[in-house]
Amino acid sequence: MAYSTNPHLPKARAWALHLHLVDGLPLAVAARQSGVHRTTLWRWKRKWEILNQLVERHNHSRPGRPKSFIPDHYHWHIPTLPSTPKSHPHAIPEAVVDQVLRIREALARCAEVVWHHLKHQDGLEISLSSVRRILRRHHCFDGARKPRLRYDNPKRPQAHAPGELAQTDTIHHVDPFSGRRLYYYTVVDLYTRLTHVTVAPRILPGLAAAAVLEAQAAWGFTLQMVQADNGPEYGRYFEQQLKAHGIAVRHSRLGRPNDNAHIERFNRTIQEECIGSYWRKSVPLSRQRAQLARYLDYYNNDRVHLGIQLRTPIEVLQRF
Repeated sequence: MAYSTNPHLPKARAWALHLHLVDGLPLAVAARQSGVHRTTLWRWKRKWEILNQLVERHNHSRPGRPKSFIPDHYHWHIPTLPSTPKSHPHAIPEAVVDQVLRIREALARCAEVVWHHLKHQDGLEISLSSVRRILRRHHCFDGARKPRLRYDNPKRPQAHAPGELAQTDTIHHVDPFSGRRLYYYTVVDLYTRLTHVTVAPRILPGLAAAAVLEAQAAWGFTLQMVQADNGPEYGRYFEQQLKAHGIAVRHSRLGRPNDNAHIERFNRTIQEECIGSYWRKSVPLSRQRAQLARYLDYYNNDRVHLGIQLRTPIEVLQRF
């Protein structure tokens, strides 16, 4: 029987066998109605017979009447067999597994510390990868994971007006020859899709906060909430600077870039249409800023967007 993680397969097998054994349909007809091959249904029938070989198949309590078929007495759910082997010649003994789990519970440390204790304190010859595999299979690290969402994260509002919710992010532009970086602090308003970008040679929380305040001044309306990822430039100092200007800050979930889908899409657009994928150190910073200013003027005033019904961001702001 093929391995599958579908929890409804035992019920599907039972229904197919009912068609053949209870309703009396031929094997090929029952298989066709069940959507499986006839040999598959035949193998299910063999497993059903083994499963019910000790079940009484006849009704002896009614003399003088034909021996009836009583389906309620049988086991119909044929379980799915796992594909993992039952044993392996190189498998770690259960005593060693129990010892690893006891040390983990006593120390409450990572796999490296548990392995070091087993090797140097207990004299057990076991590899670090084996210790990691044992702890992972027994879910010893599930409770130690960093939560995906901060406990004090405010609720994300629906952007029904300009400034209700904006997103910000940072583009790391790398020079492939020198390895030096140039940073673009991008901001987008989710309702109007107005954008603002500030370029700087350093990555700092103060510069990230200044980019958001510059965007607010350039757009002409007040921002109520800004959403950022969990990068180092969007830490406590970034939150303090924006809260001092009456702007709330929320963070996206860890490992969920789709939470910042609007700013991530703008980052891709500006790299494809303006700044490229790499930073050339030979290009002066003043030329980069001039090129960026021209593109932002085009993006906010002339470039139509599918997400706002083929209008420009400035048209959405004027119609509000």
